[in-house]
Amino acid sequence: VALAFARAGAHLALVARSTAGMESVAEALRKLGVQVMSVSANVAQQKNVERATAQALEAFGRIDVLVNAAGIYGPIGPLAECDMNGWAAAIETNLLGTAFTMRAVLPGMIARREGCVINFSGGGAVSPFPRFSAYSASKAAVVRLTETVGEEVKEYGVRVNAIAPGAVNTRLLDEALEAGEERVGKAFYAKAREQKSKG
Repeated sequence: VALAFARAGAHLALVARSTAGMESVAEALRKLGVQVMSVSANVAQQKNVERATAQALEAFGRIDVLVNAAGIYGPIGPLAECDMNGWAAAIETNLLGTAFTMRAVLPGMIARREGCVINFSGGGAVSPFPRFSAYSASKAAVVRLTETVGEEVKEYGVRVNAIAPGAVNTRLLDEALEAGEERVGKAFYAKAREQKSKG
């Protein structure tokens, strides 16, 4: 996503919990002639989001596009066996993180009467996703949040949309494979192994 925006000439503020790996991505993007900053922040913490937003605004003056791509699975397995602290943490990252970041950037977009928010909904929002209840519930909530906020801001020329990017080989896929067939279910495990091998 960052590469696509950099190729289009956008300056970028990359945000992740850890800076490990972020700076190498930033360097690759800078080679395309755009300005890139890296900010370590946890989107599940509102103060972190406010700090990251302030740093981006200081560097670039405004935020035209927000991409909410942060997401975690949370506990994998039947709800009756899930650690509920981990379940709540998935809601905090996936749903509250999306709300916190939108809340931080929307006032500026509304004032300028332009802007775009892109939220990642994921497969969990499309249909039942057994053994991934925290992820599924949070992503379904992201879709309704997106629709609701989209209605609130459309009169100001601000667009808010959600996309489900489909199967992508990310850390989430590795987590599912590490959890094993017993936790994720036979069909999903077989599908995940095939995806990992074929891309």
